Amino acid sequence: ILELYDNIVDFRLLVRRINICANKVVNEDIVDEEVPTIQQYDLFTDYESLNNKIKEERKREKKERELQHALLDIKNKYGKNAILKGMNLEEAATTIQRNQGVGGHRG
Repeated sequence: ILELYDNIVDFRLLVRRINICANKVVNEDIVDEEVPTIQQYDLFTDYESLNNKIKEERKREKKERELQHALLDIKNKYGKNAILKGMNLEEAATTIQRNQGVGGHRG
């Protein structure tokens, strides 16, 4: 993406706007539902293994989503410093102090 940006942008001019487009955005509640999609079949694809891979990926995504919700629930109940990465406990780390400020700033 950065290479494309470098090729398009004239560095003598200021960038005033960057547009982002998102396709197939759906509510999280319907992600697990089977949504029919149009698919072009061919003779060389093993669709059974492809469907198995898709099911495994959905299971993994569901597990990740549940983990993220659990982390958010813990942080909402016990505060932002309830769960941290190990690197945030190093001597020079500032995450704990920033989490205690208002909007990441000293209050």
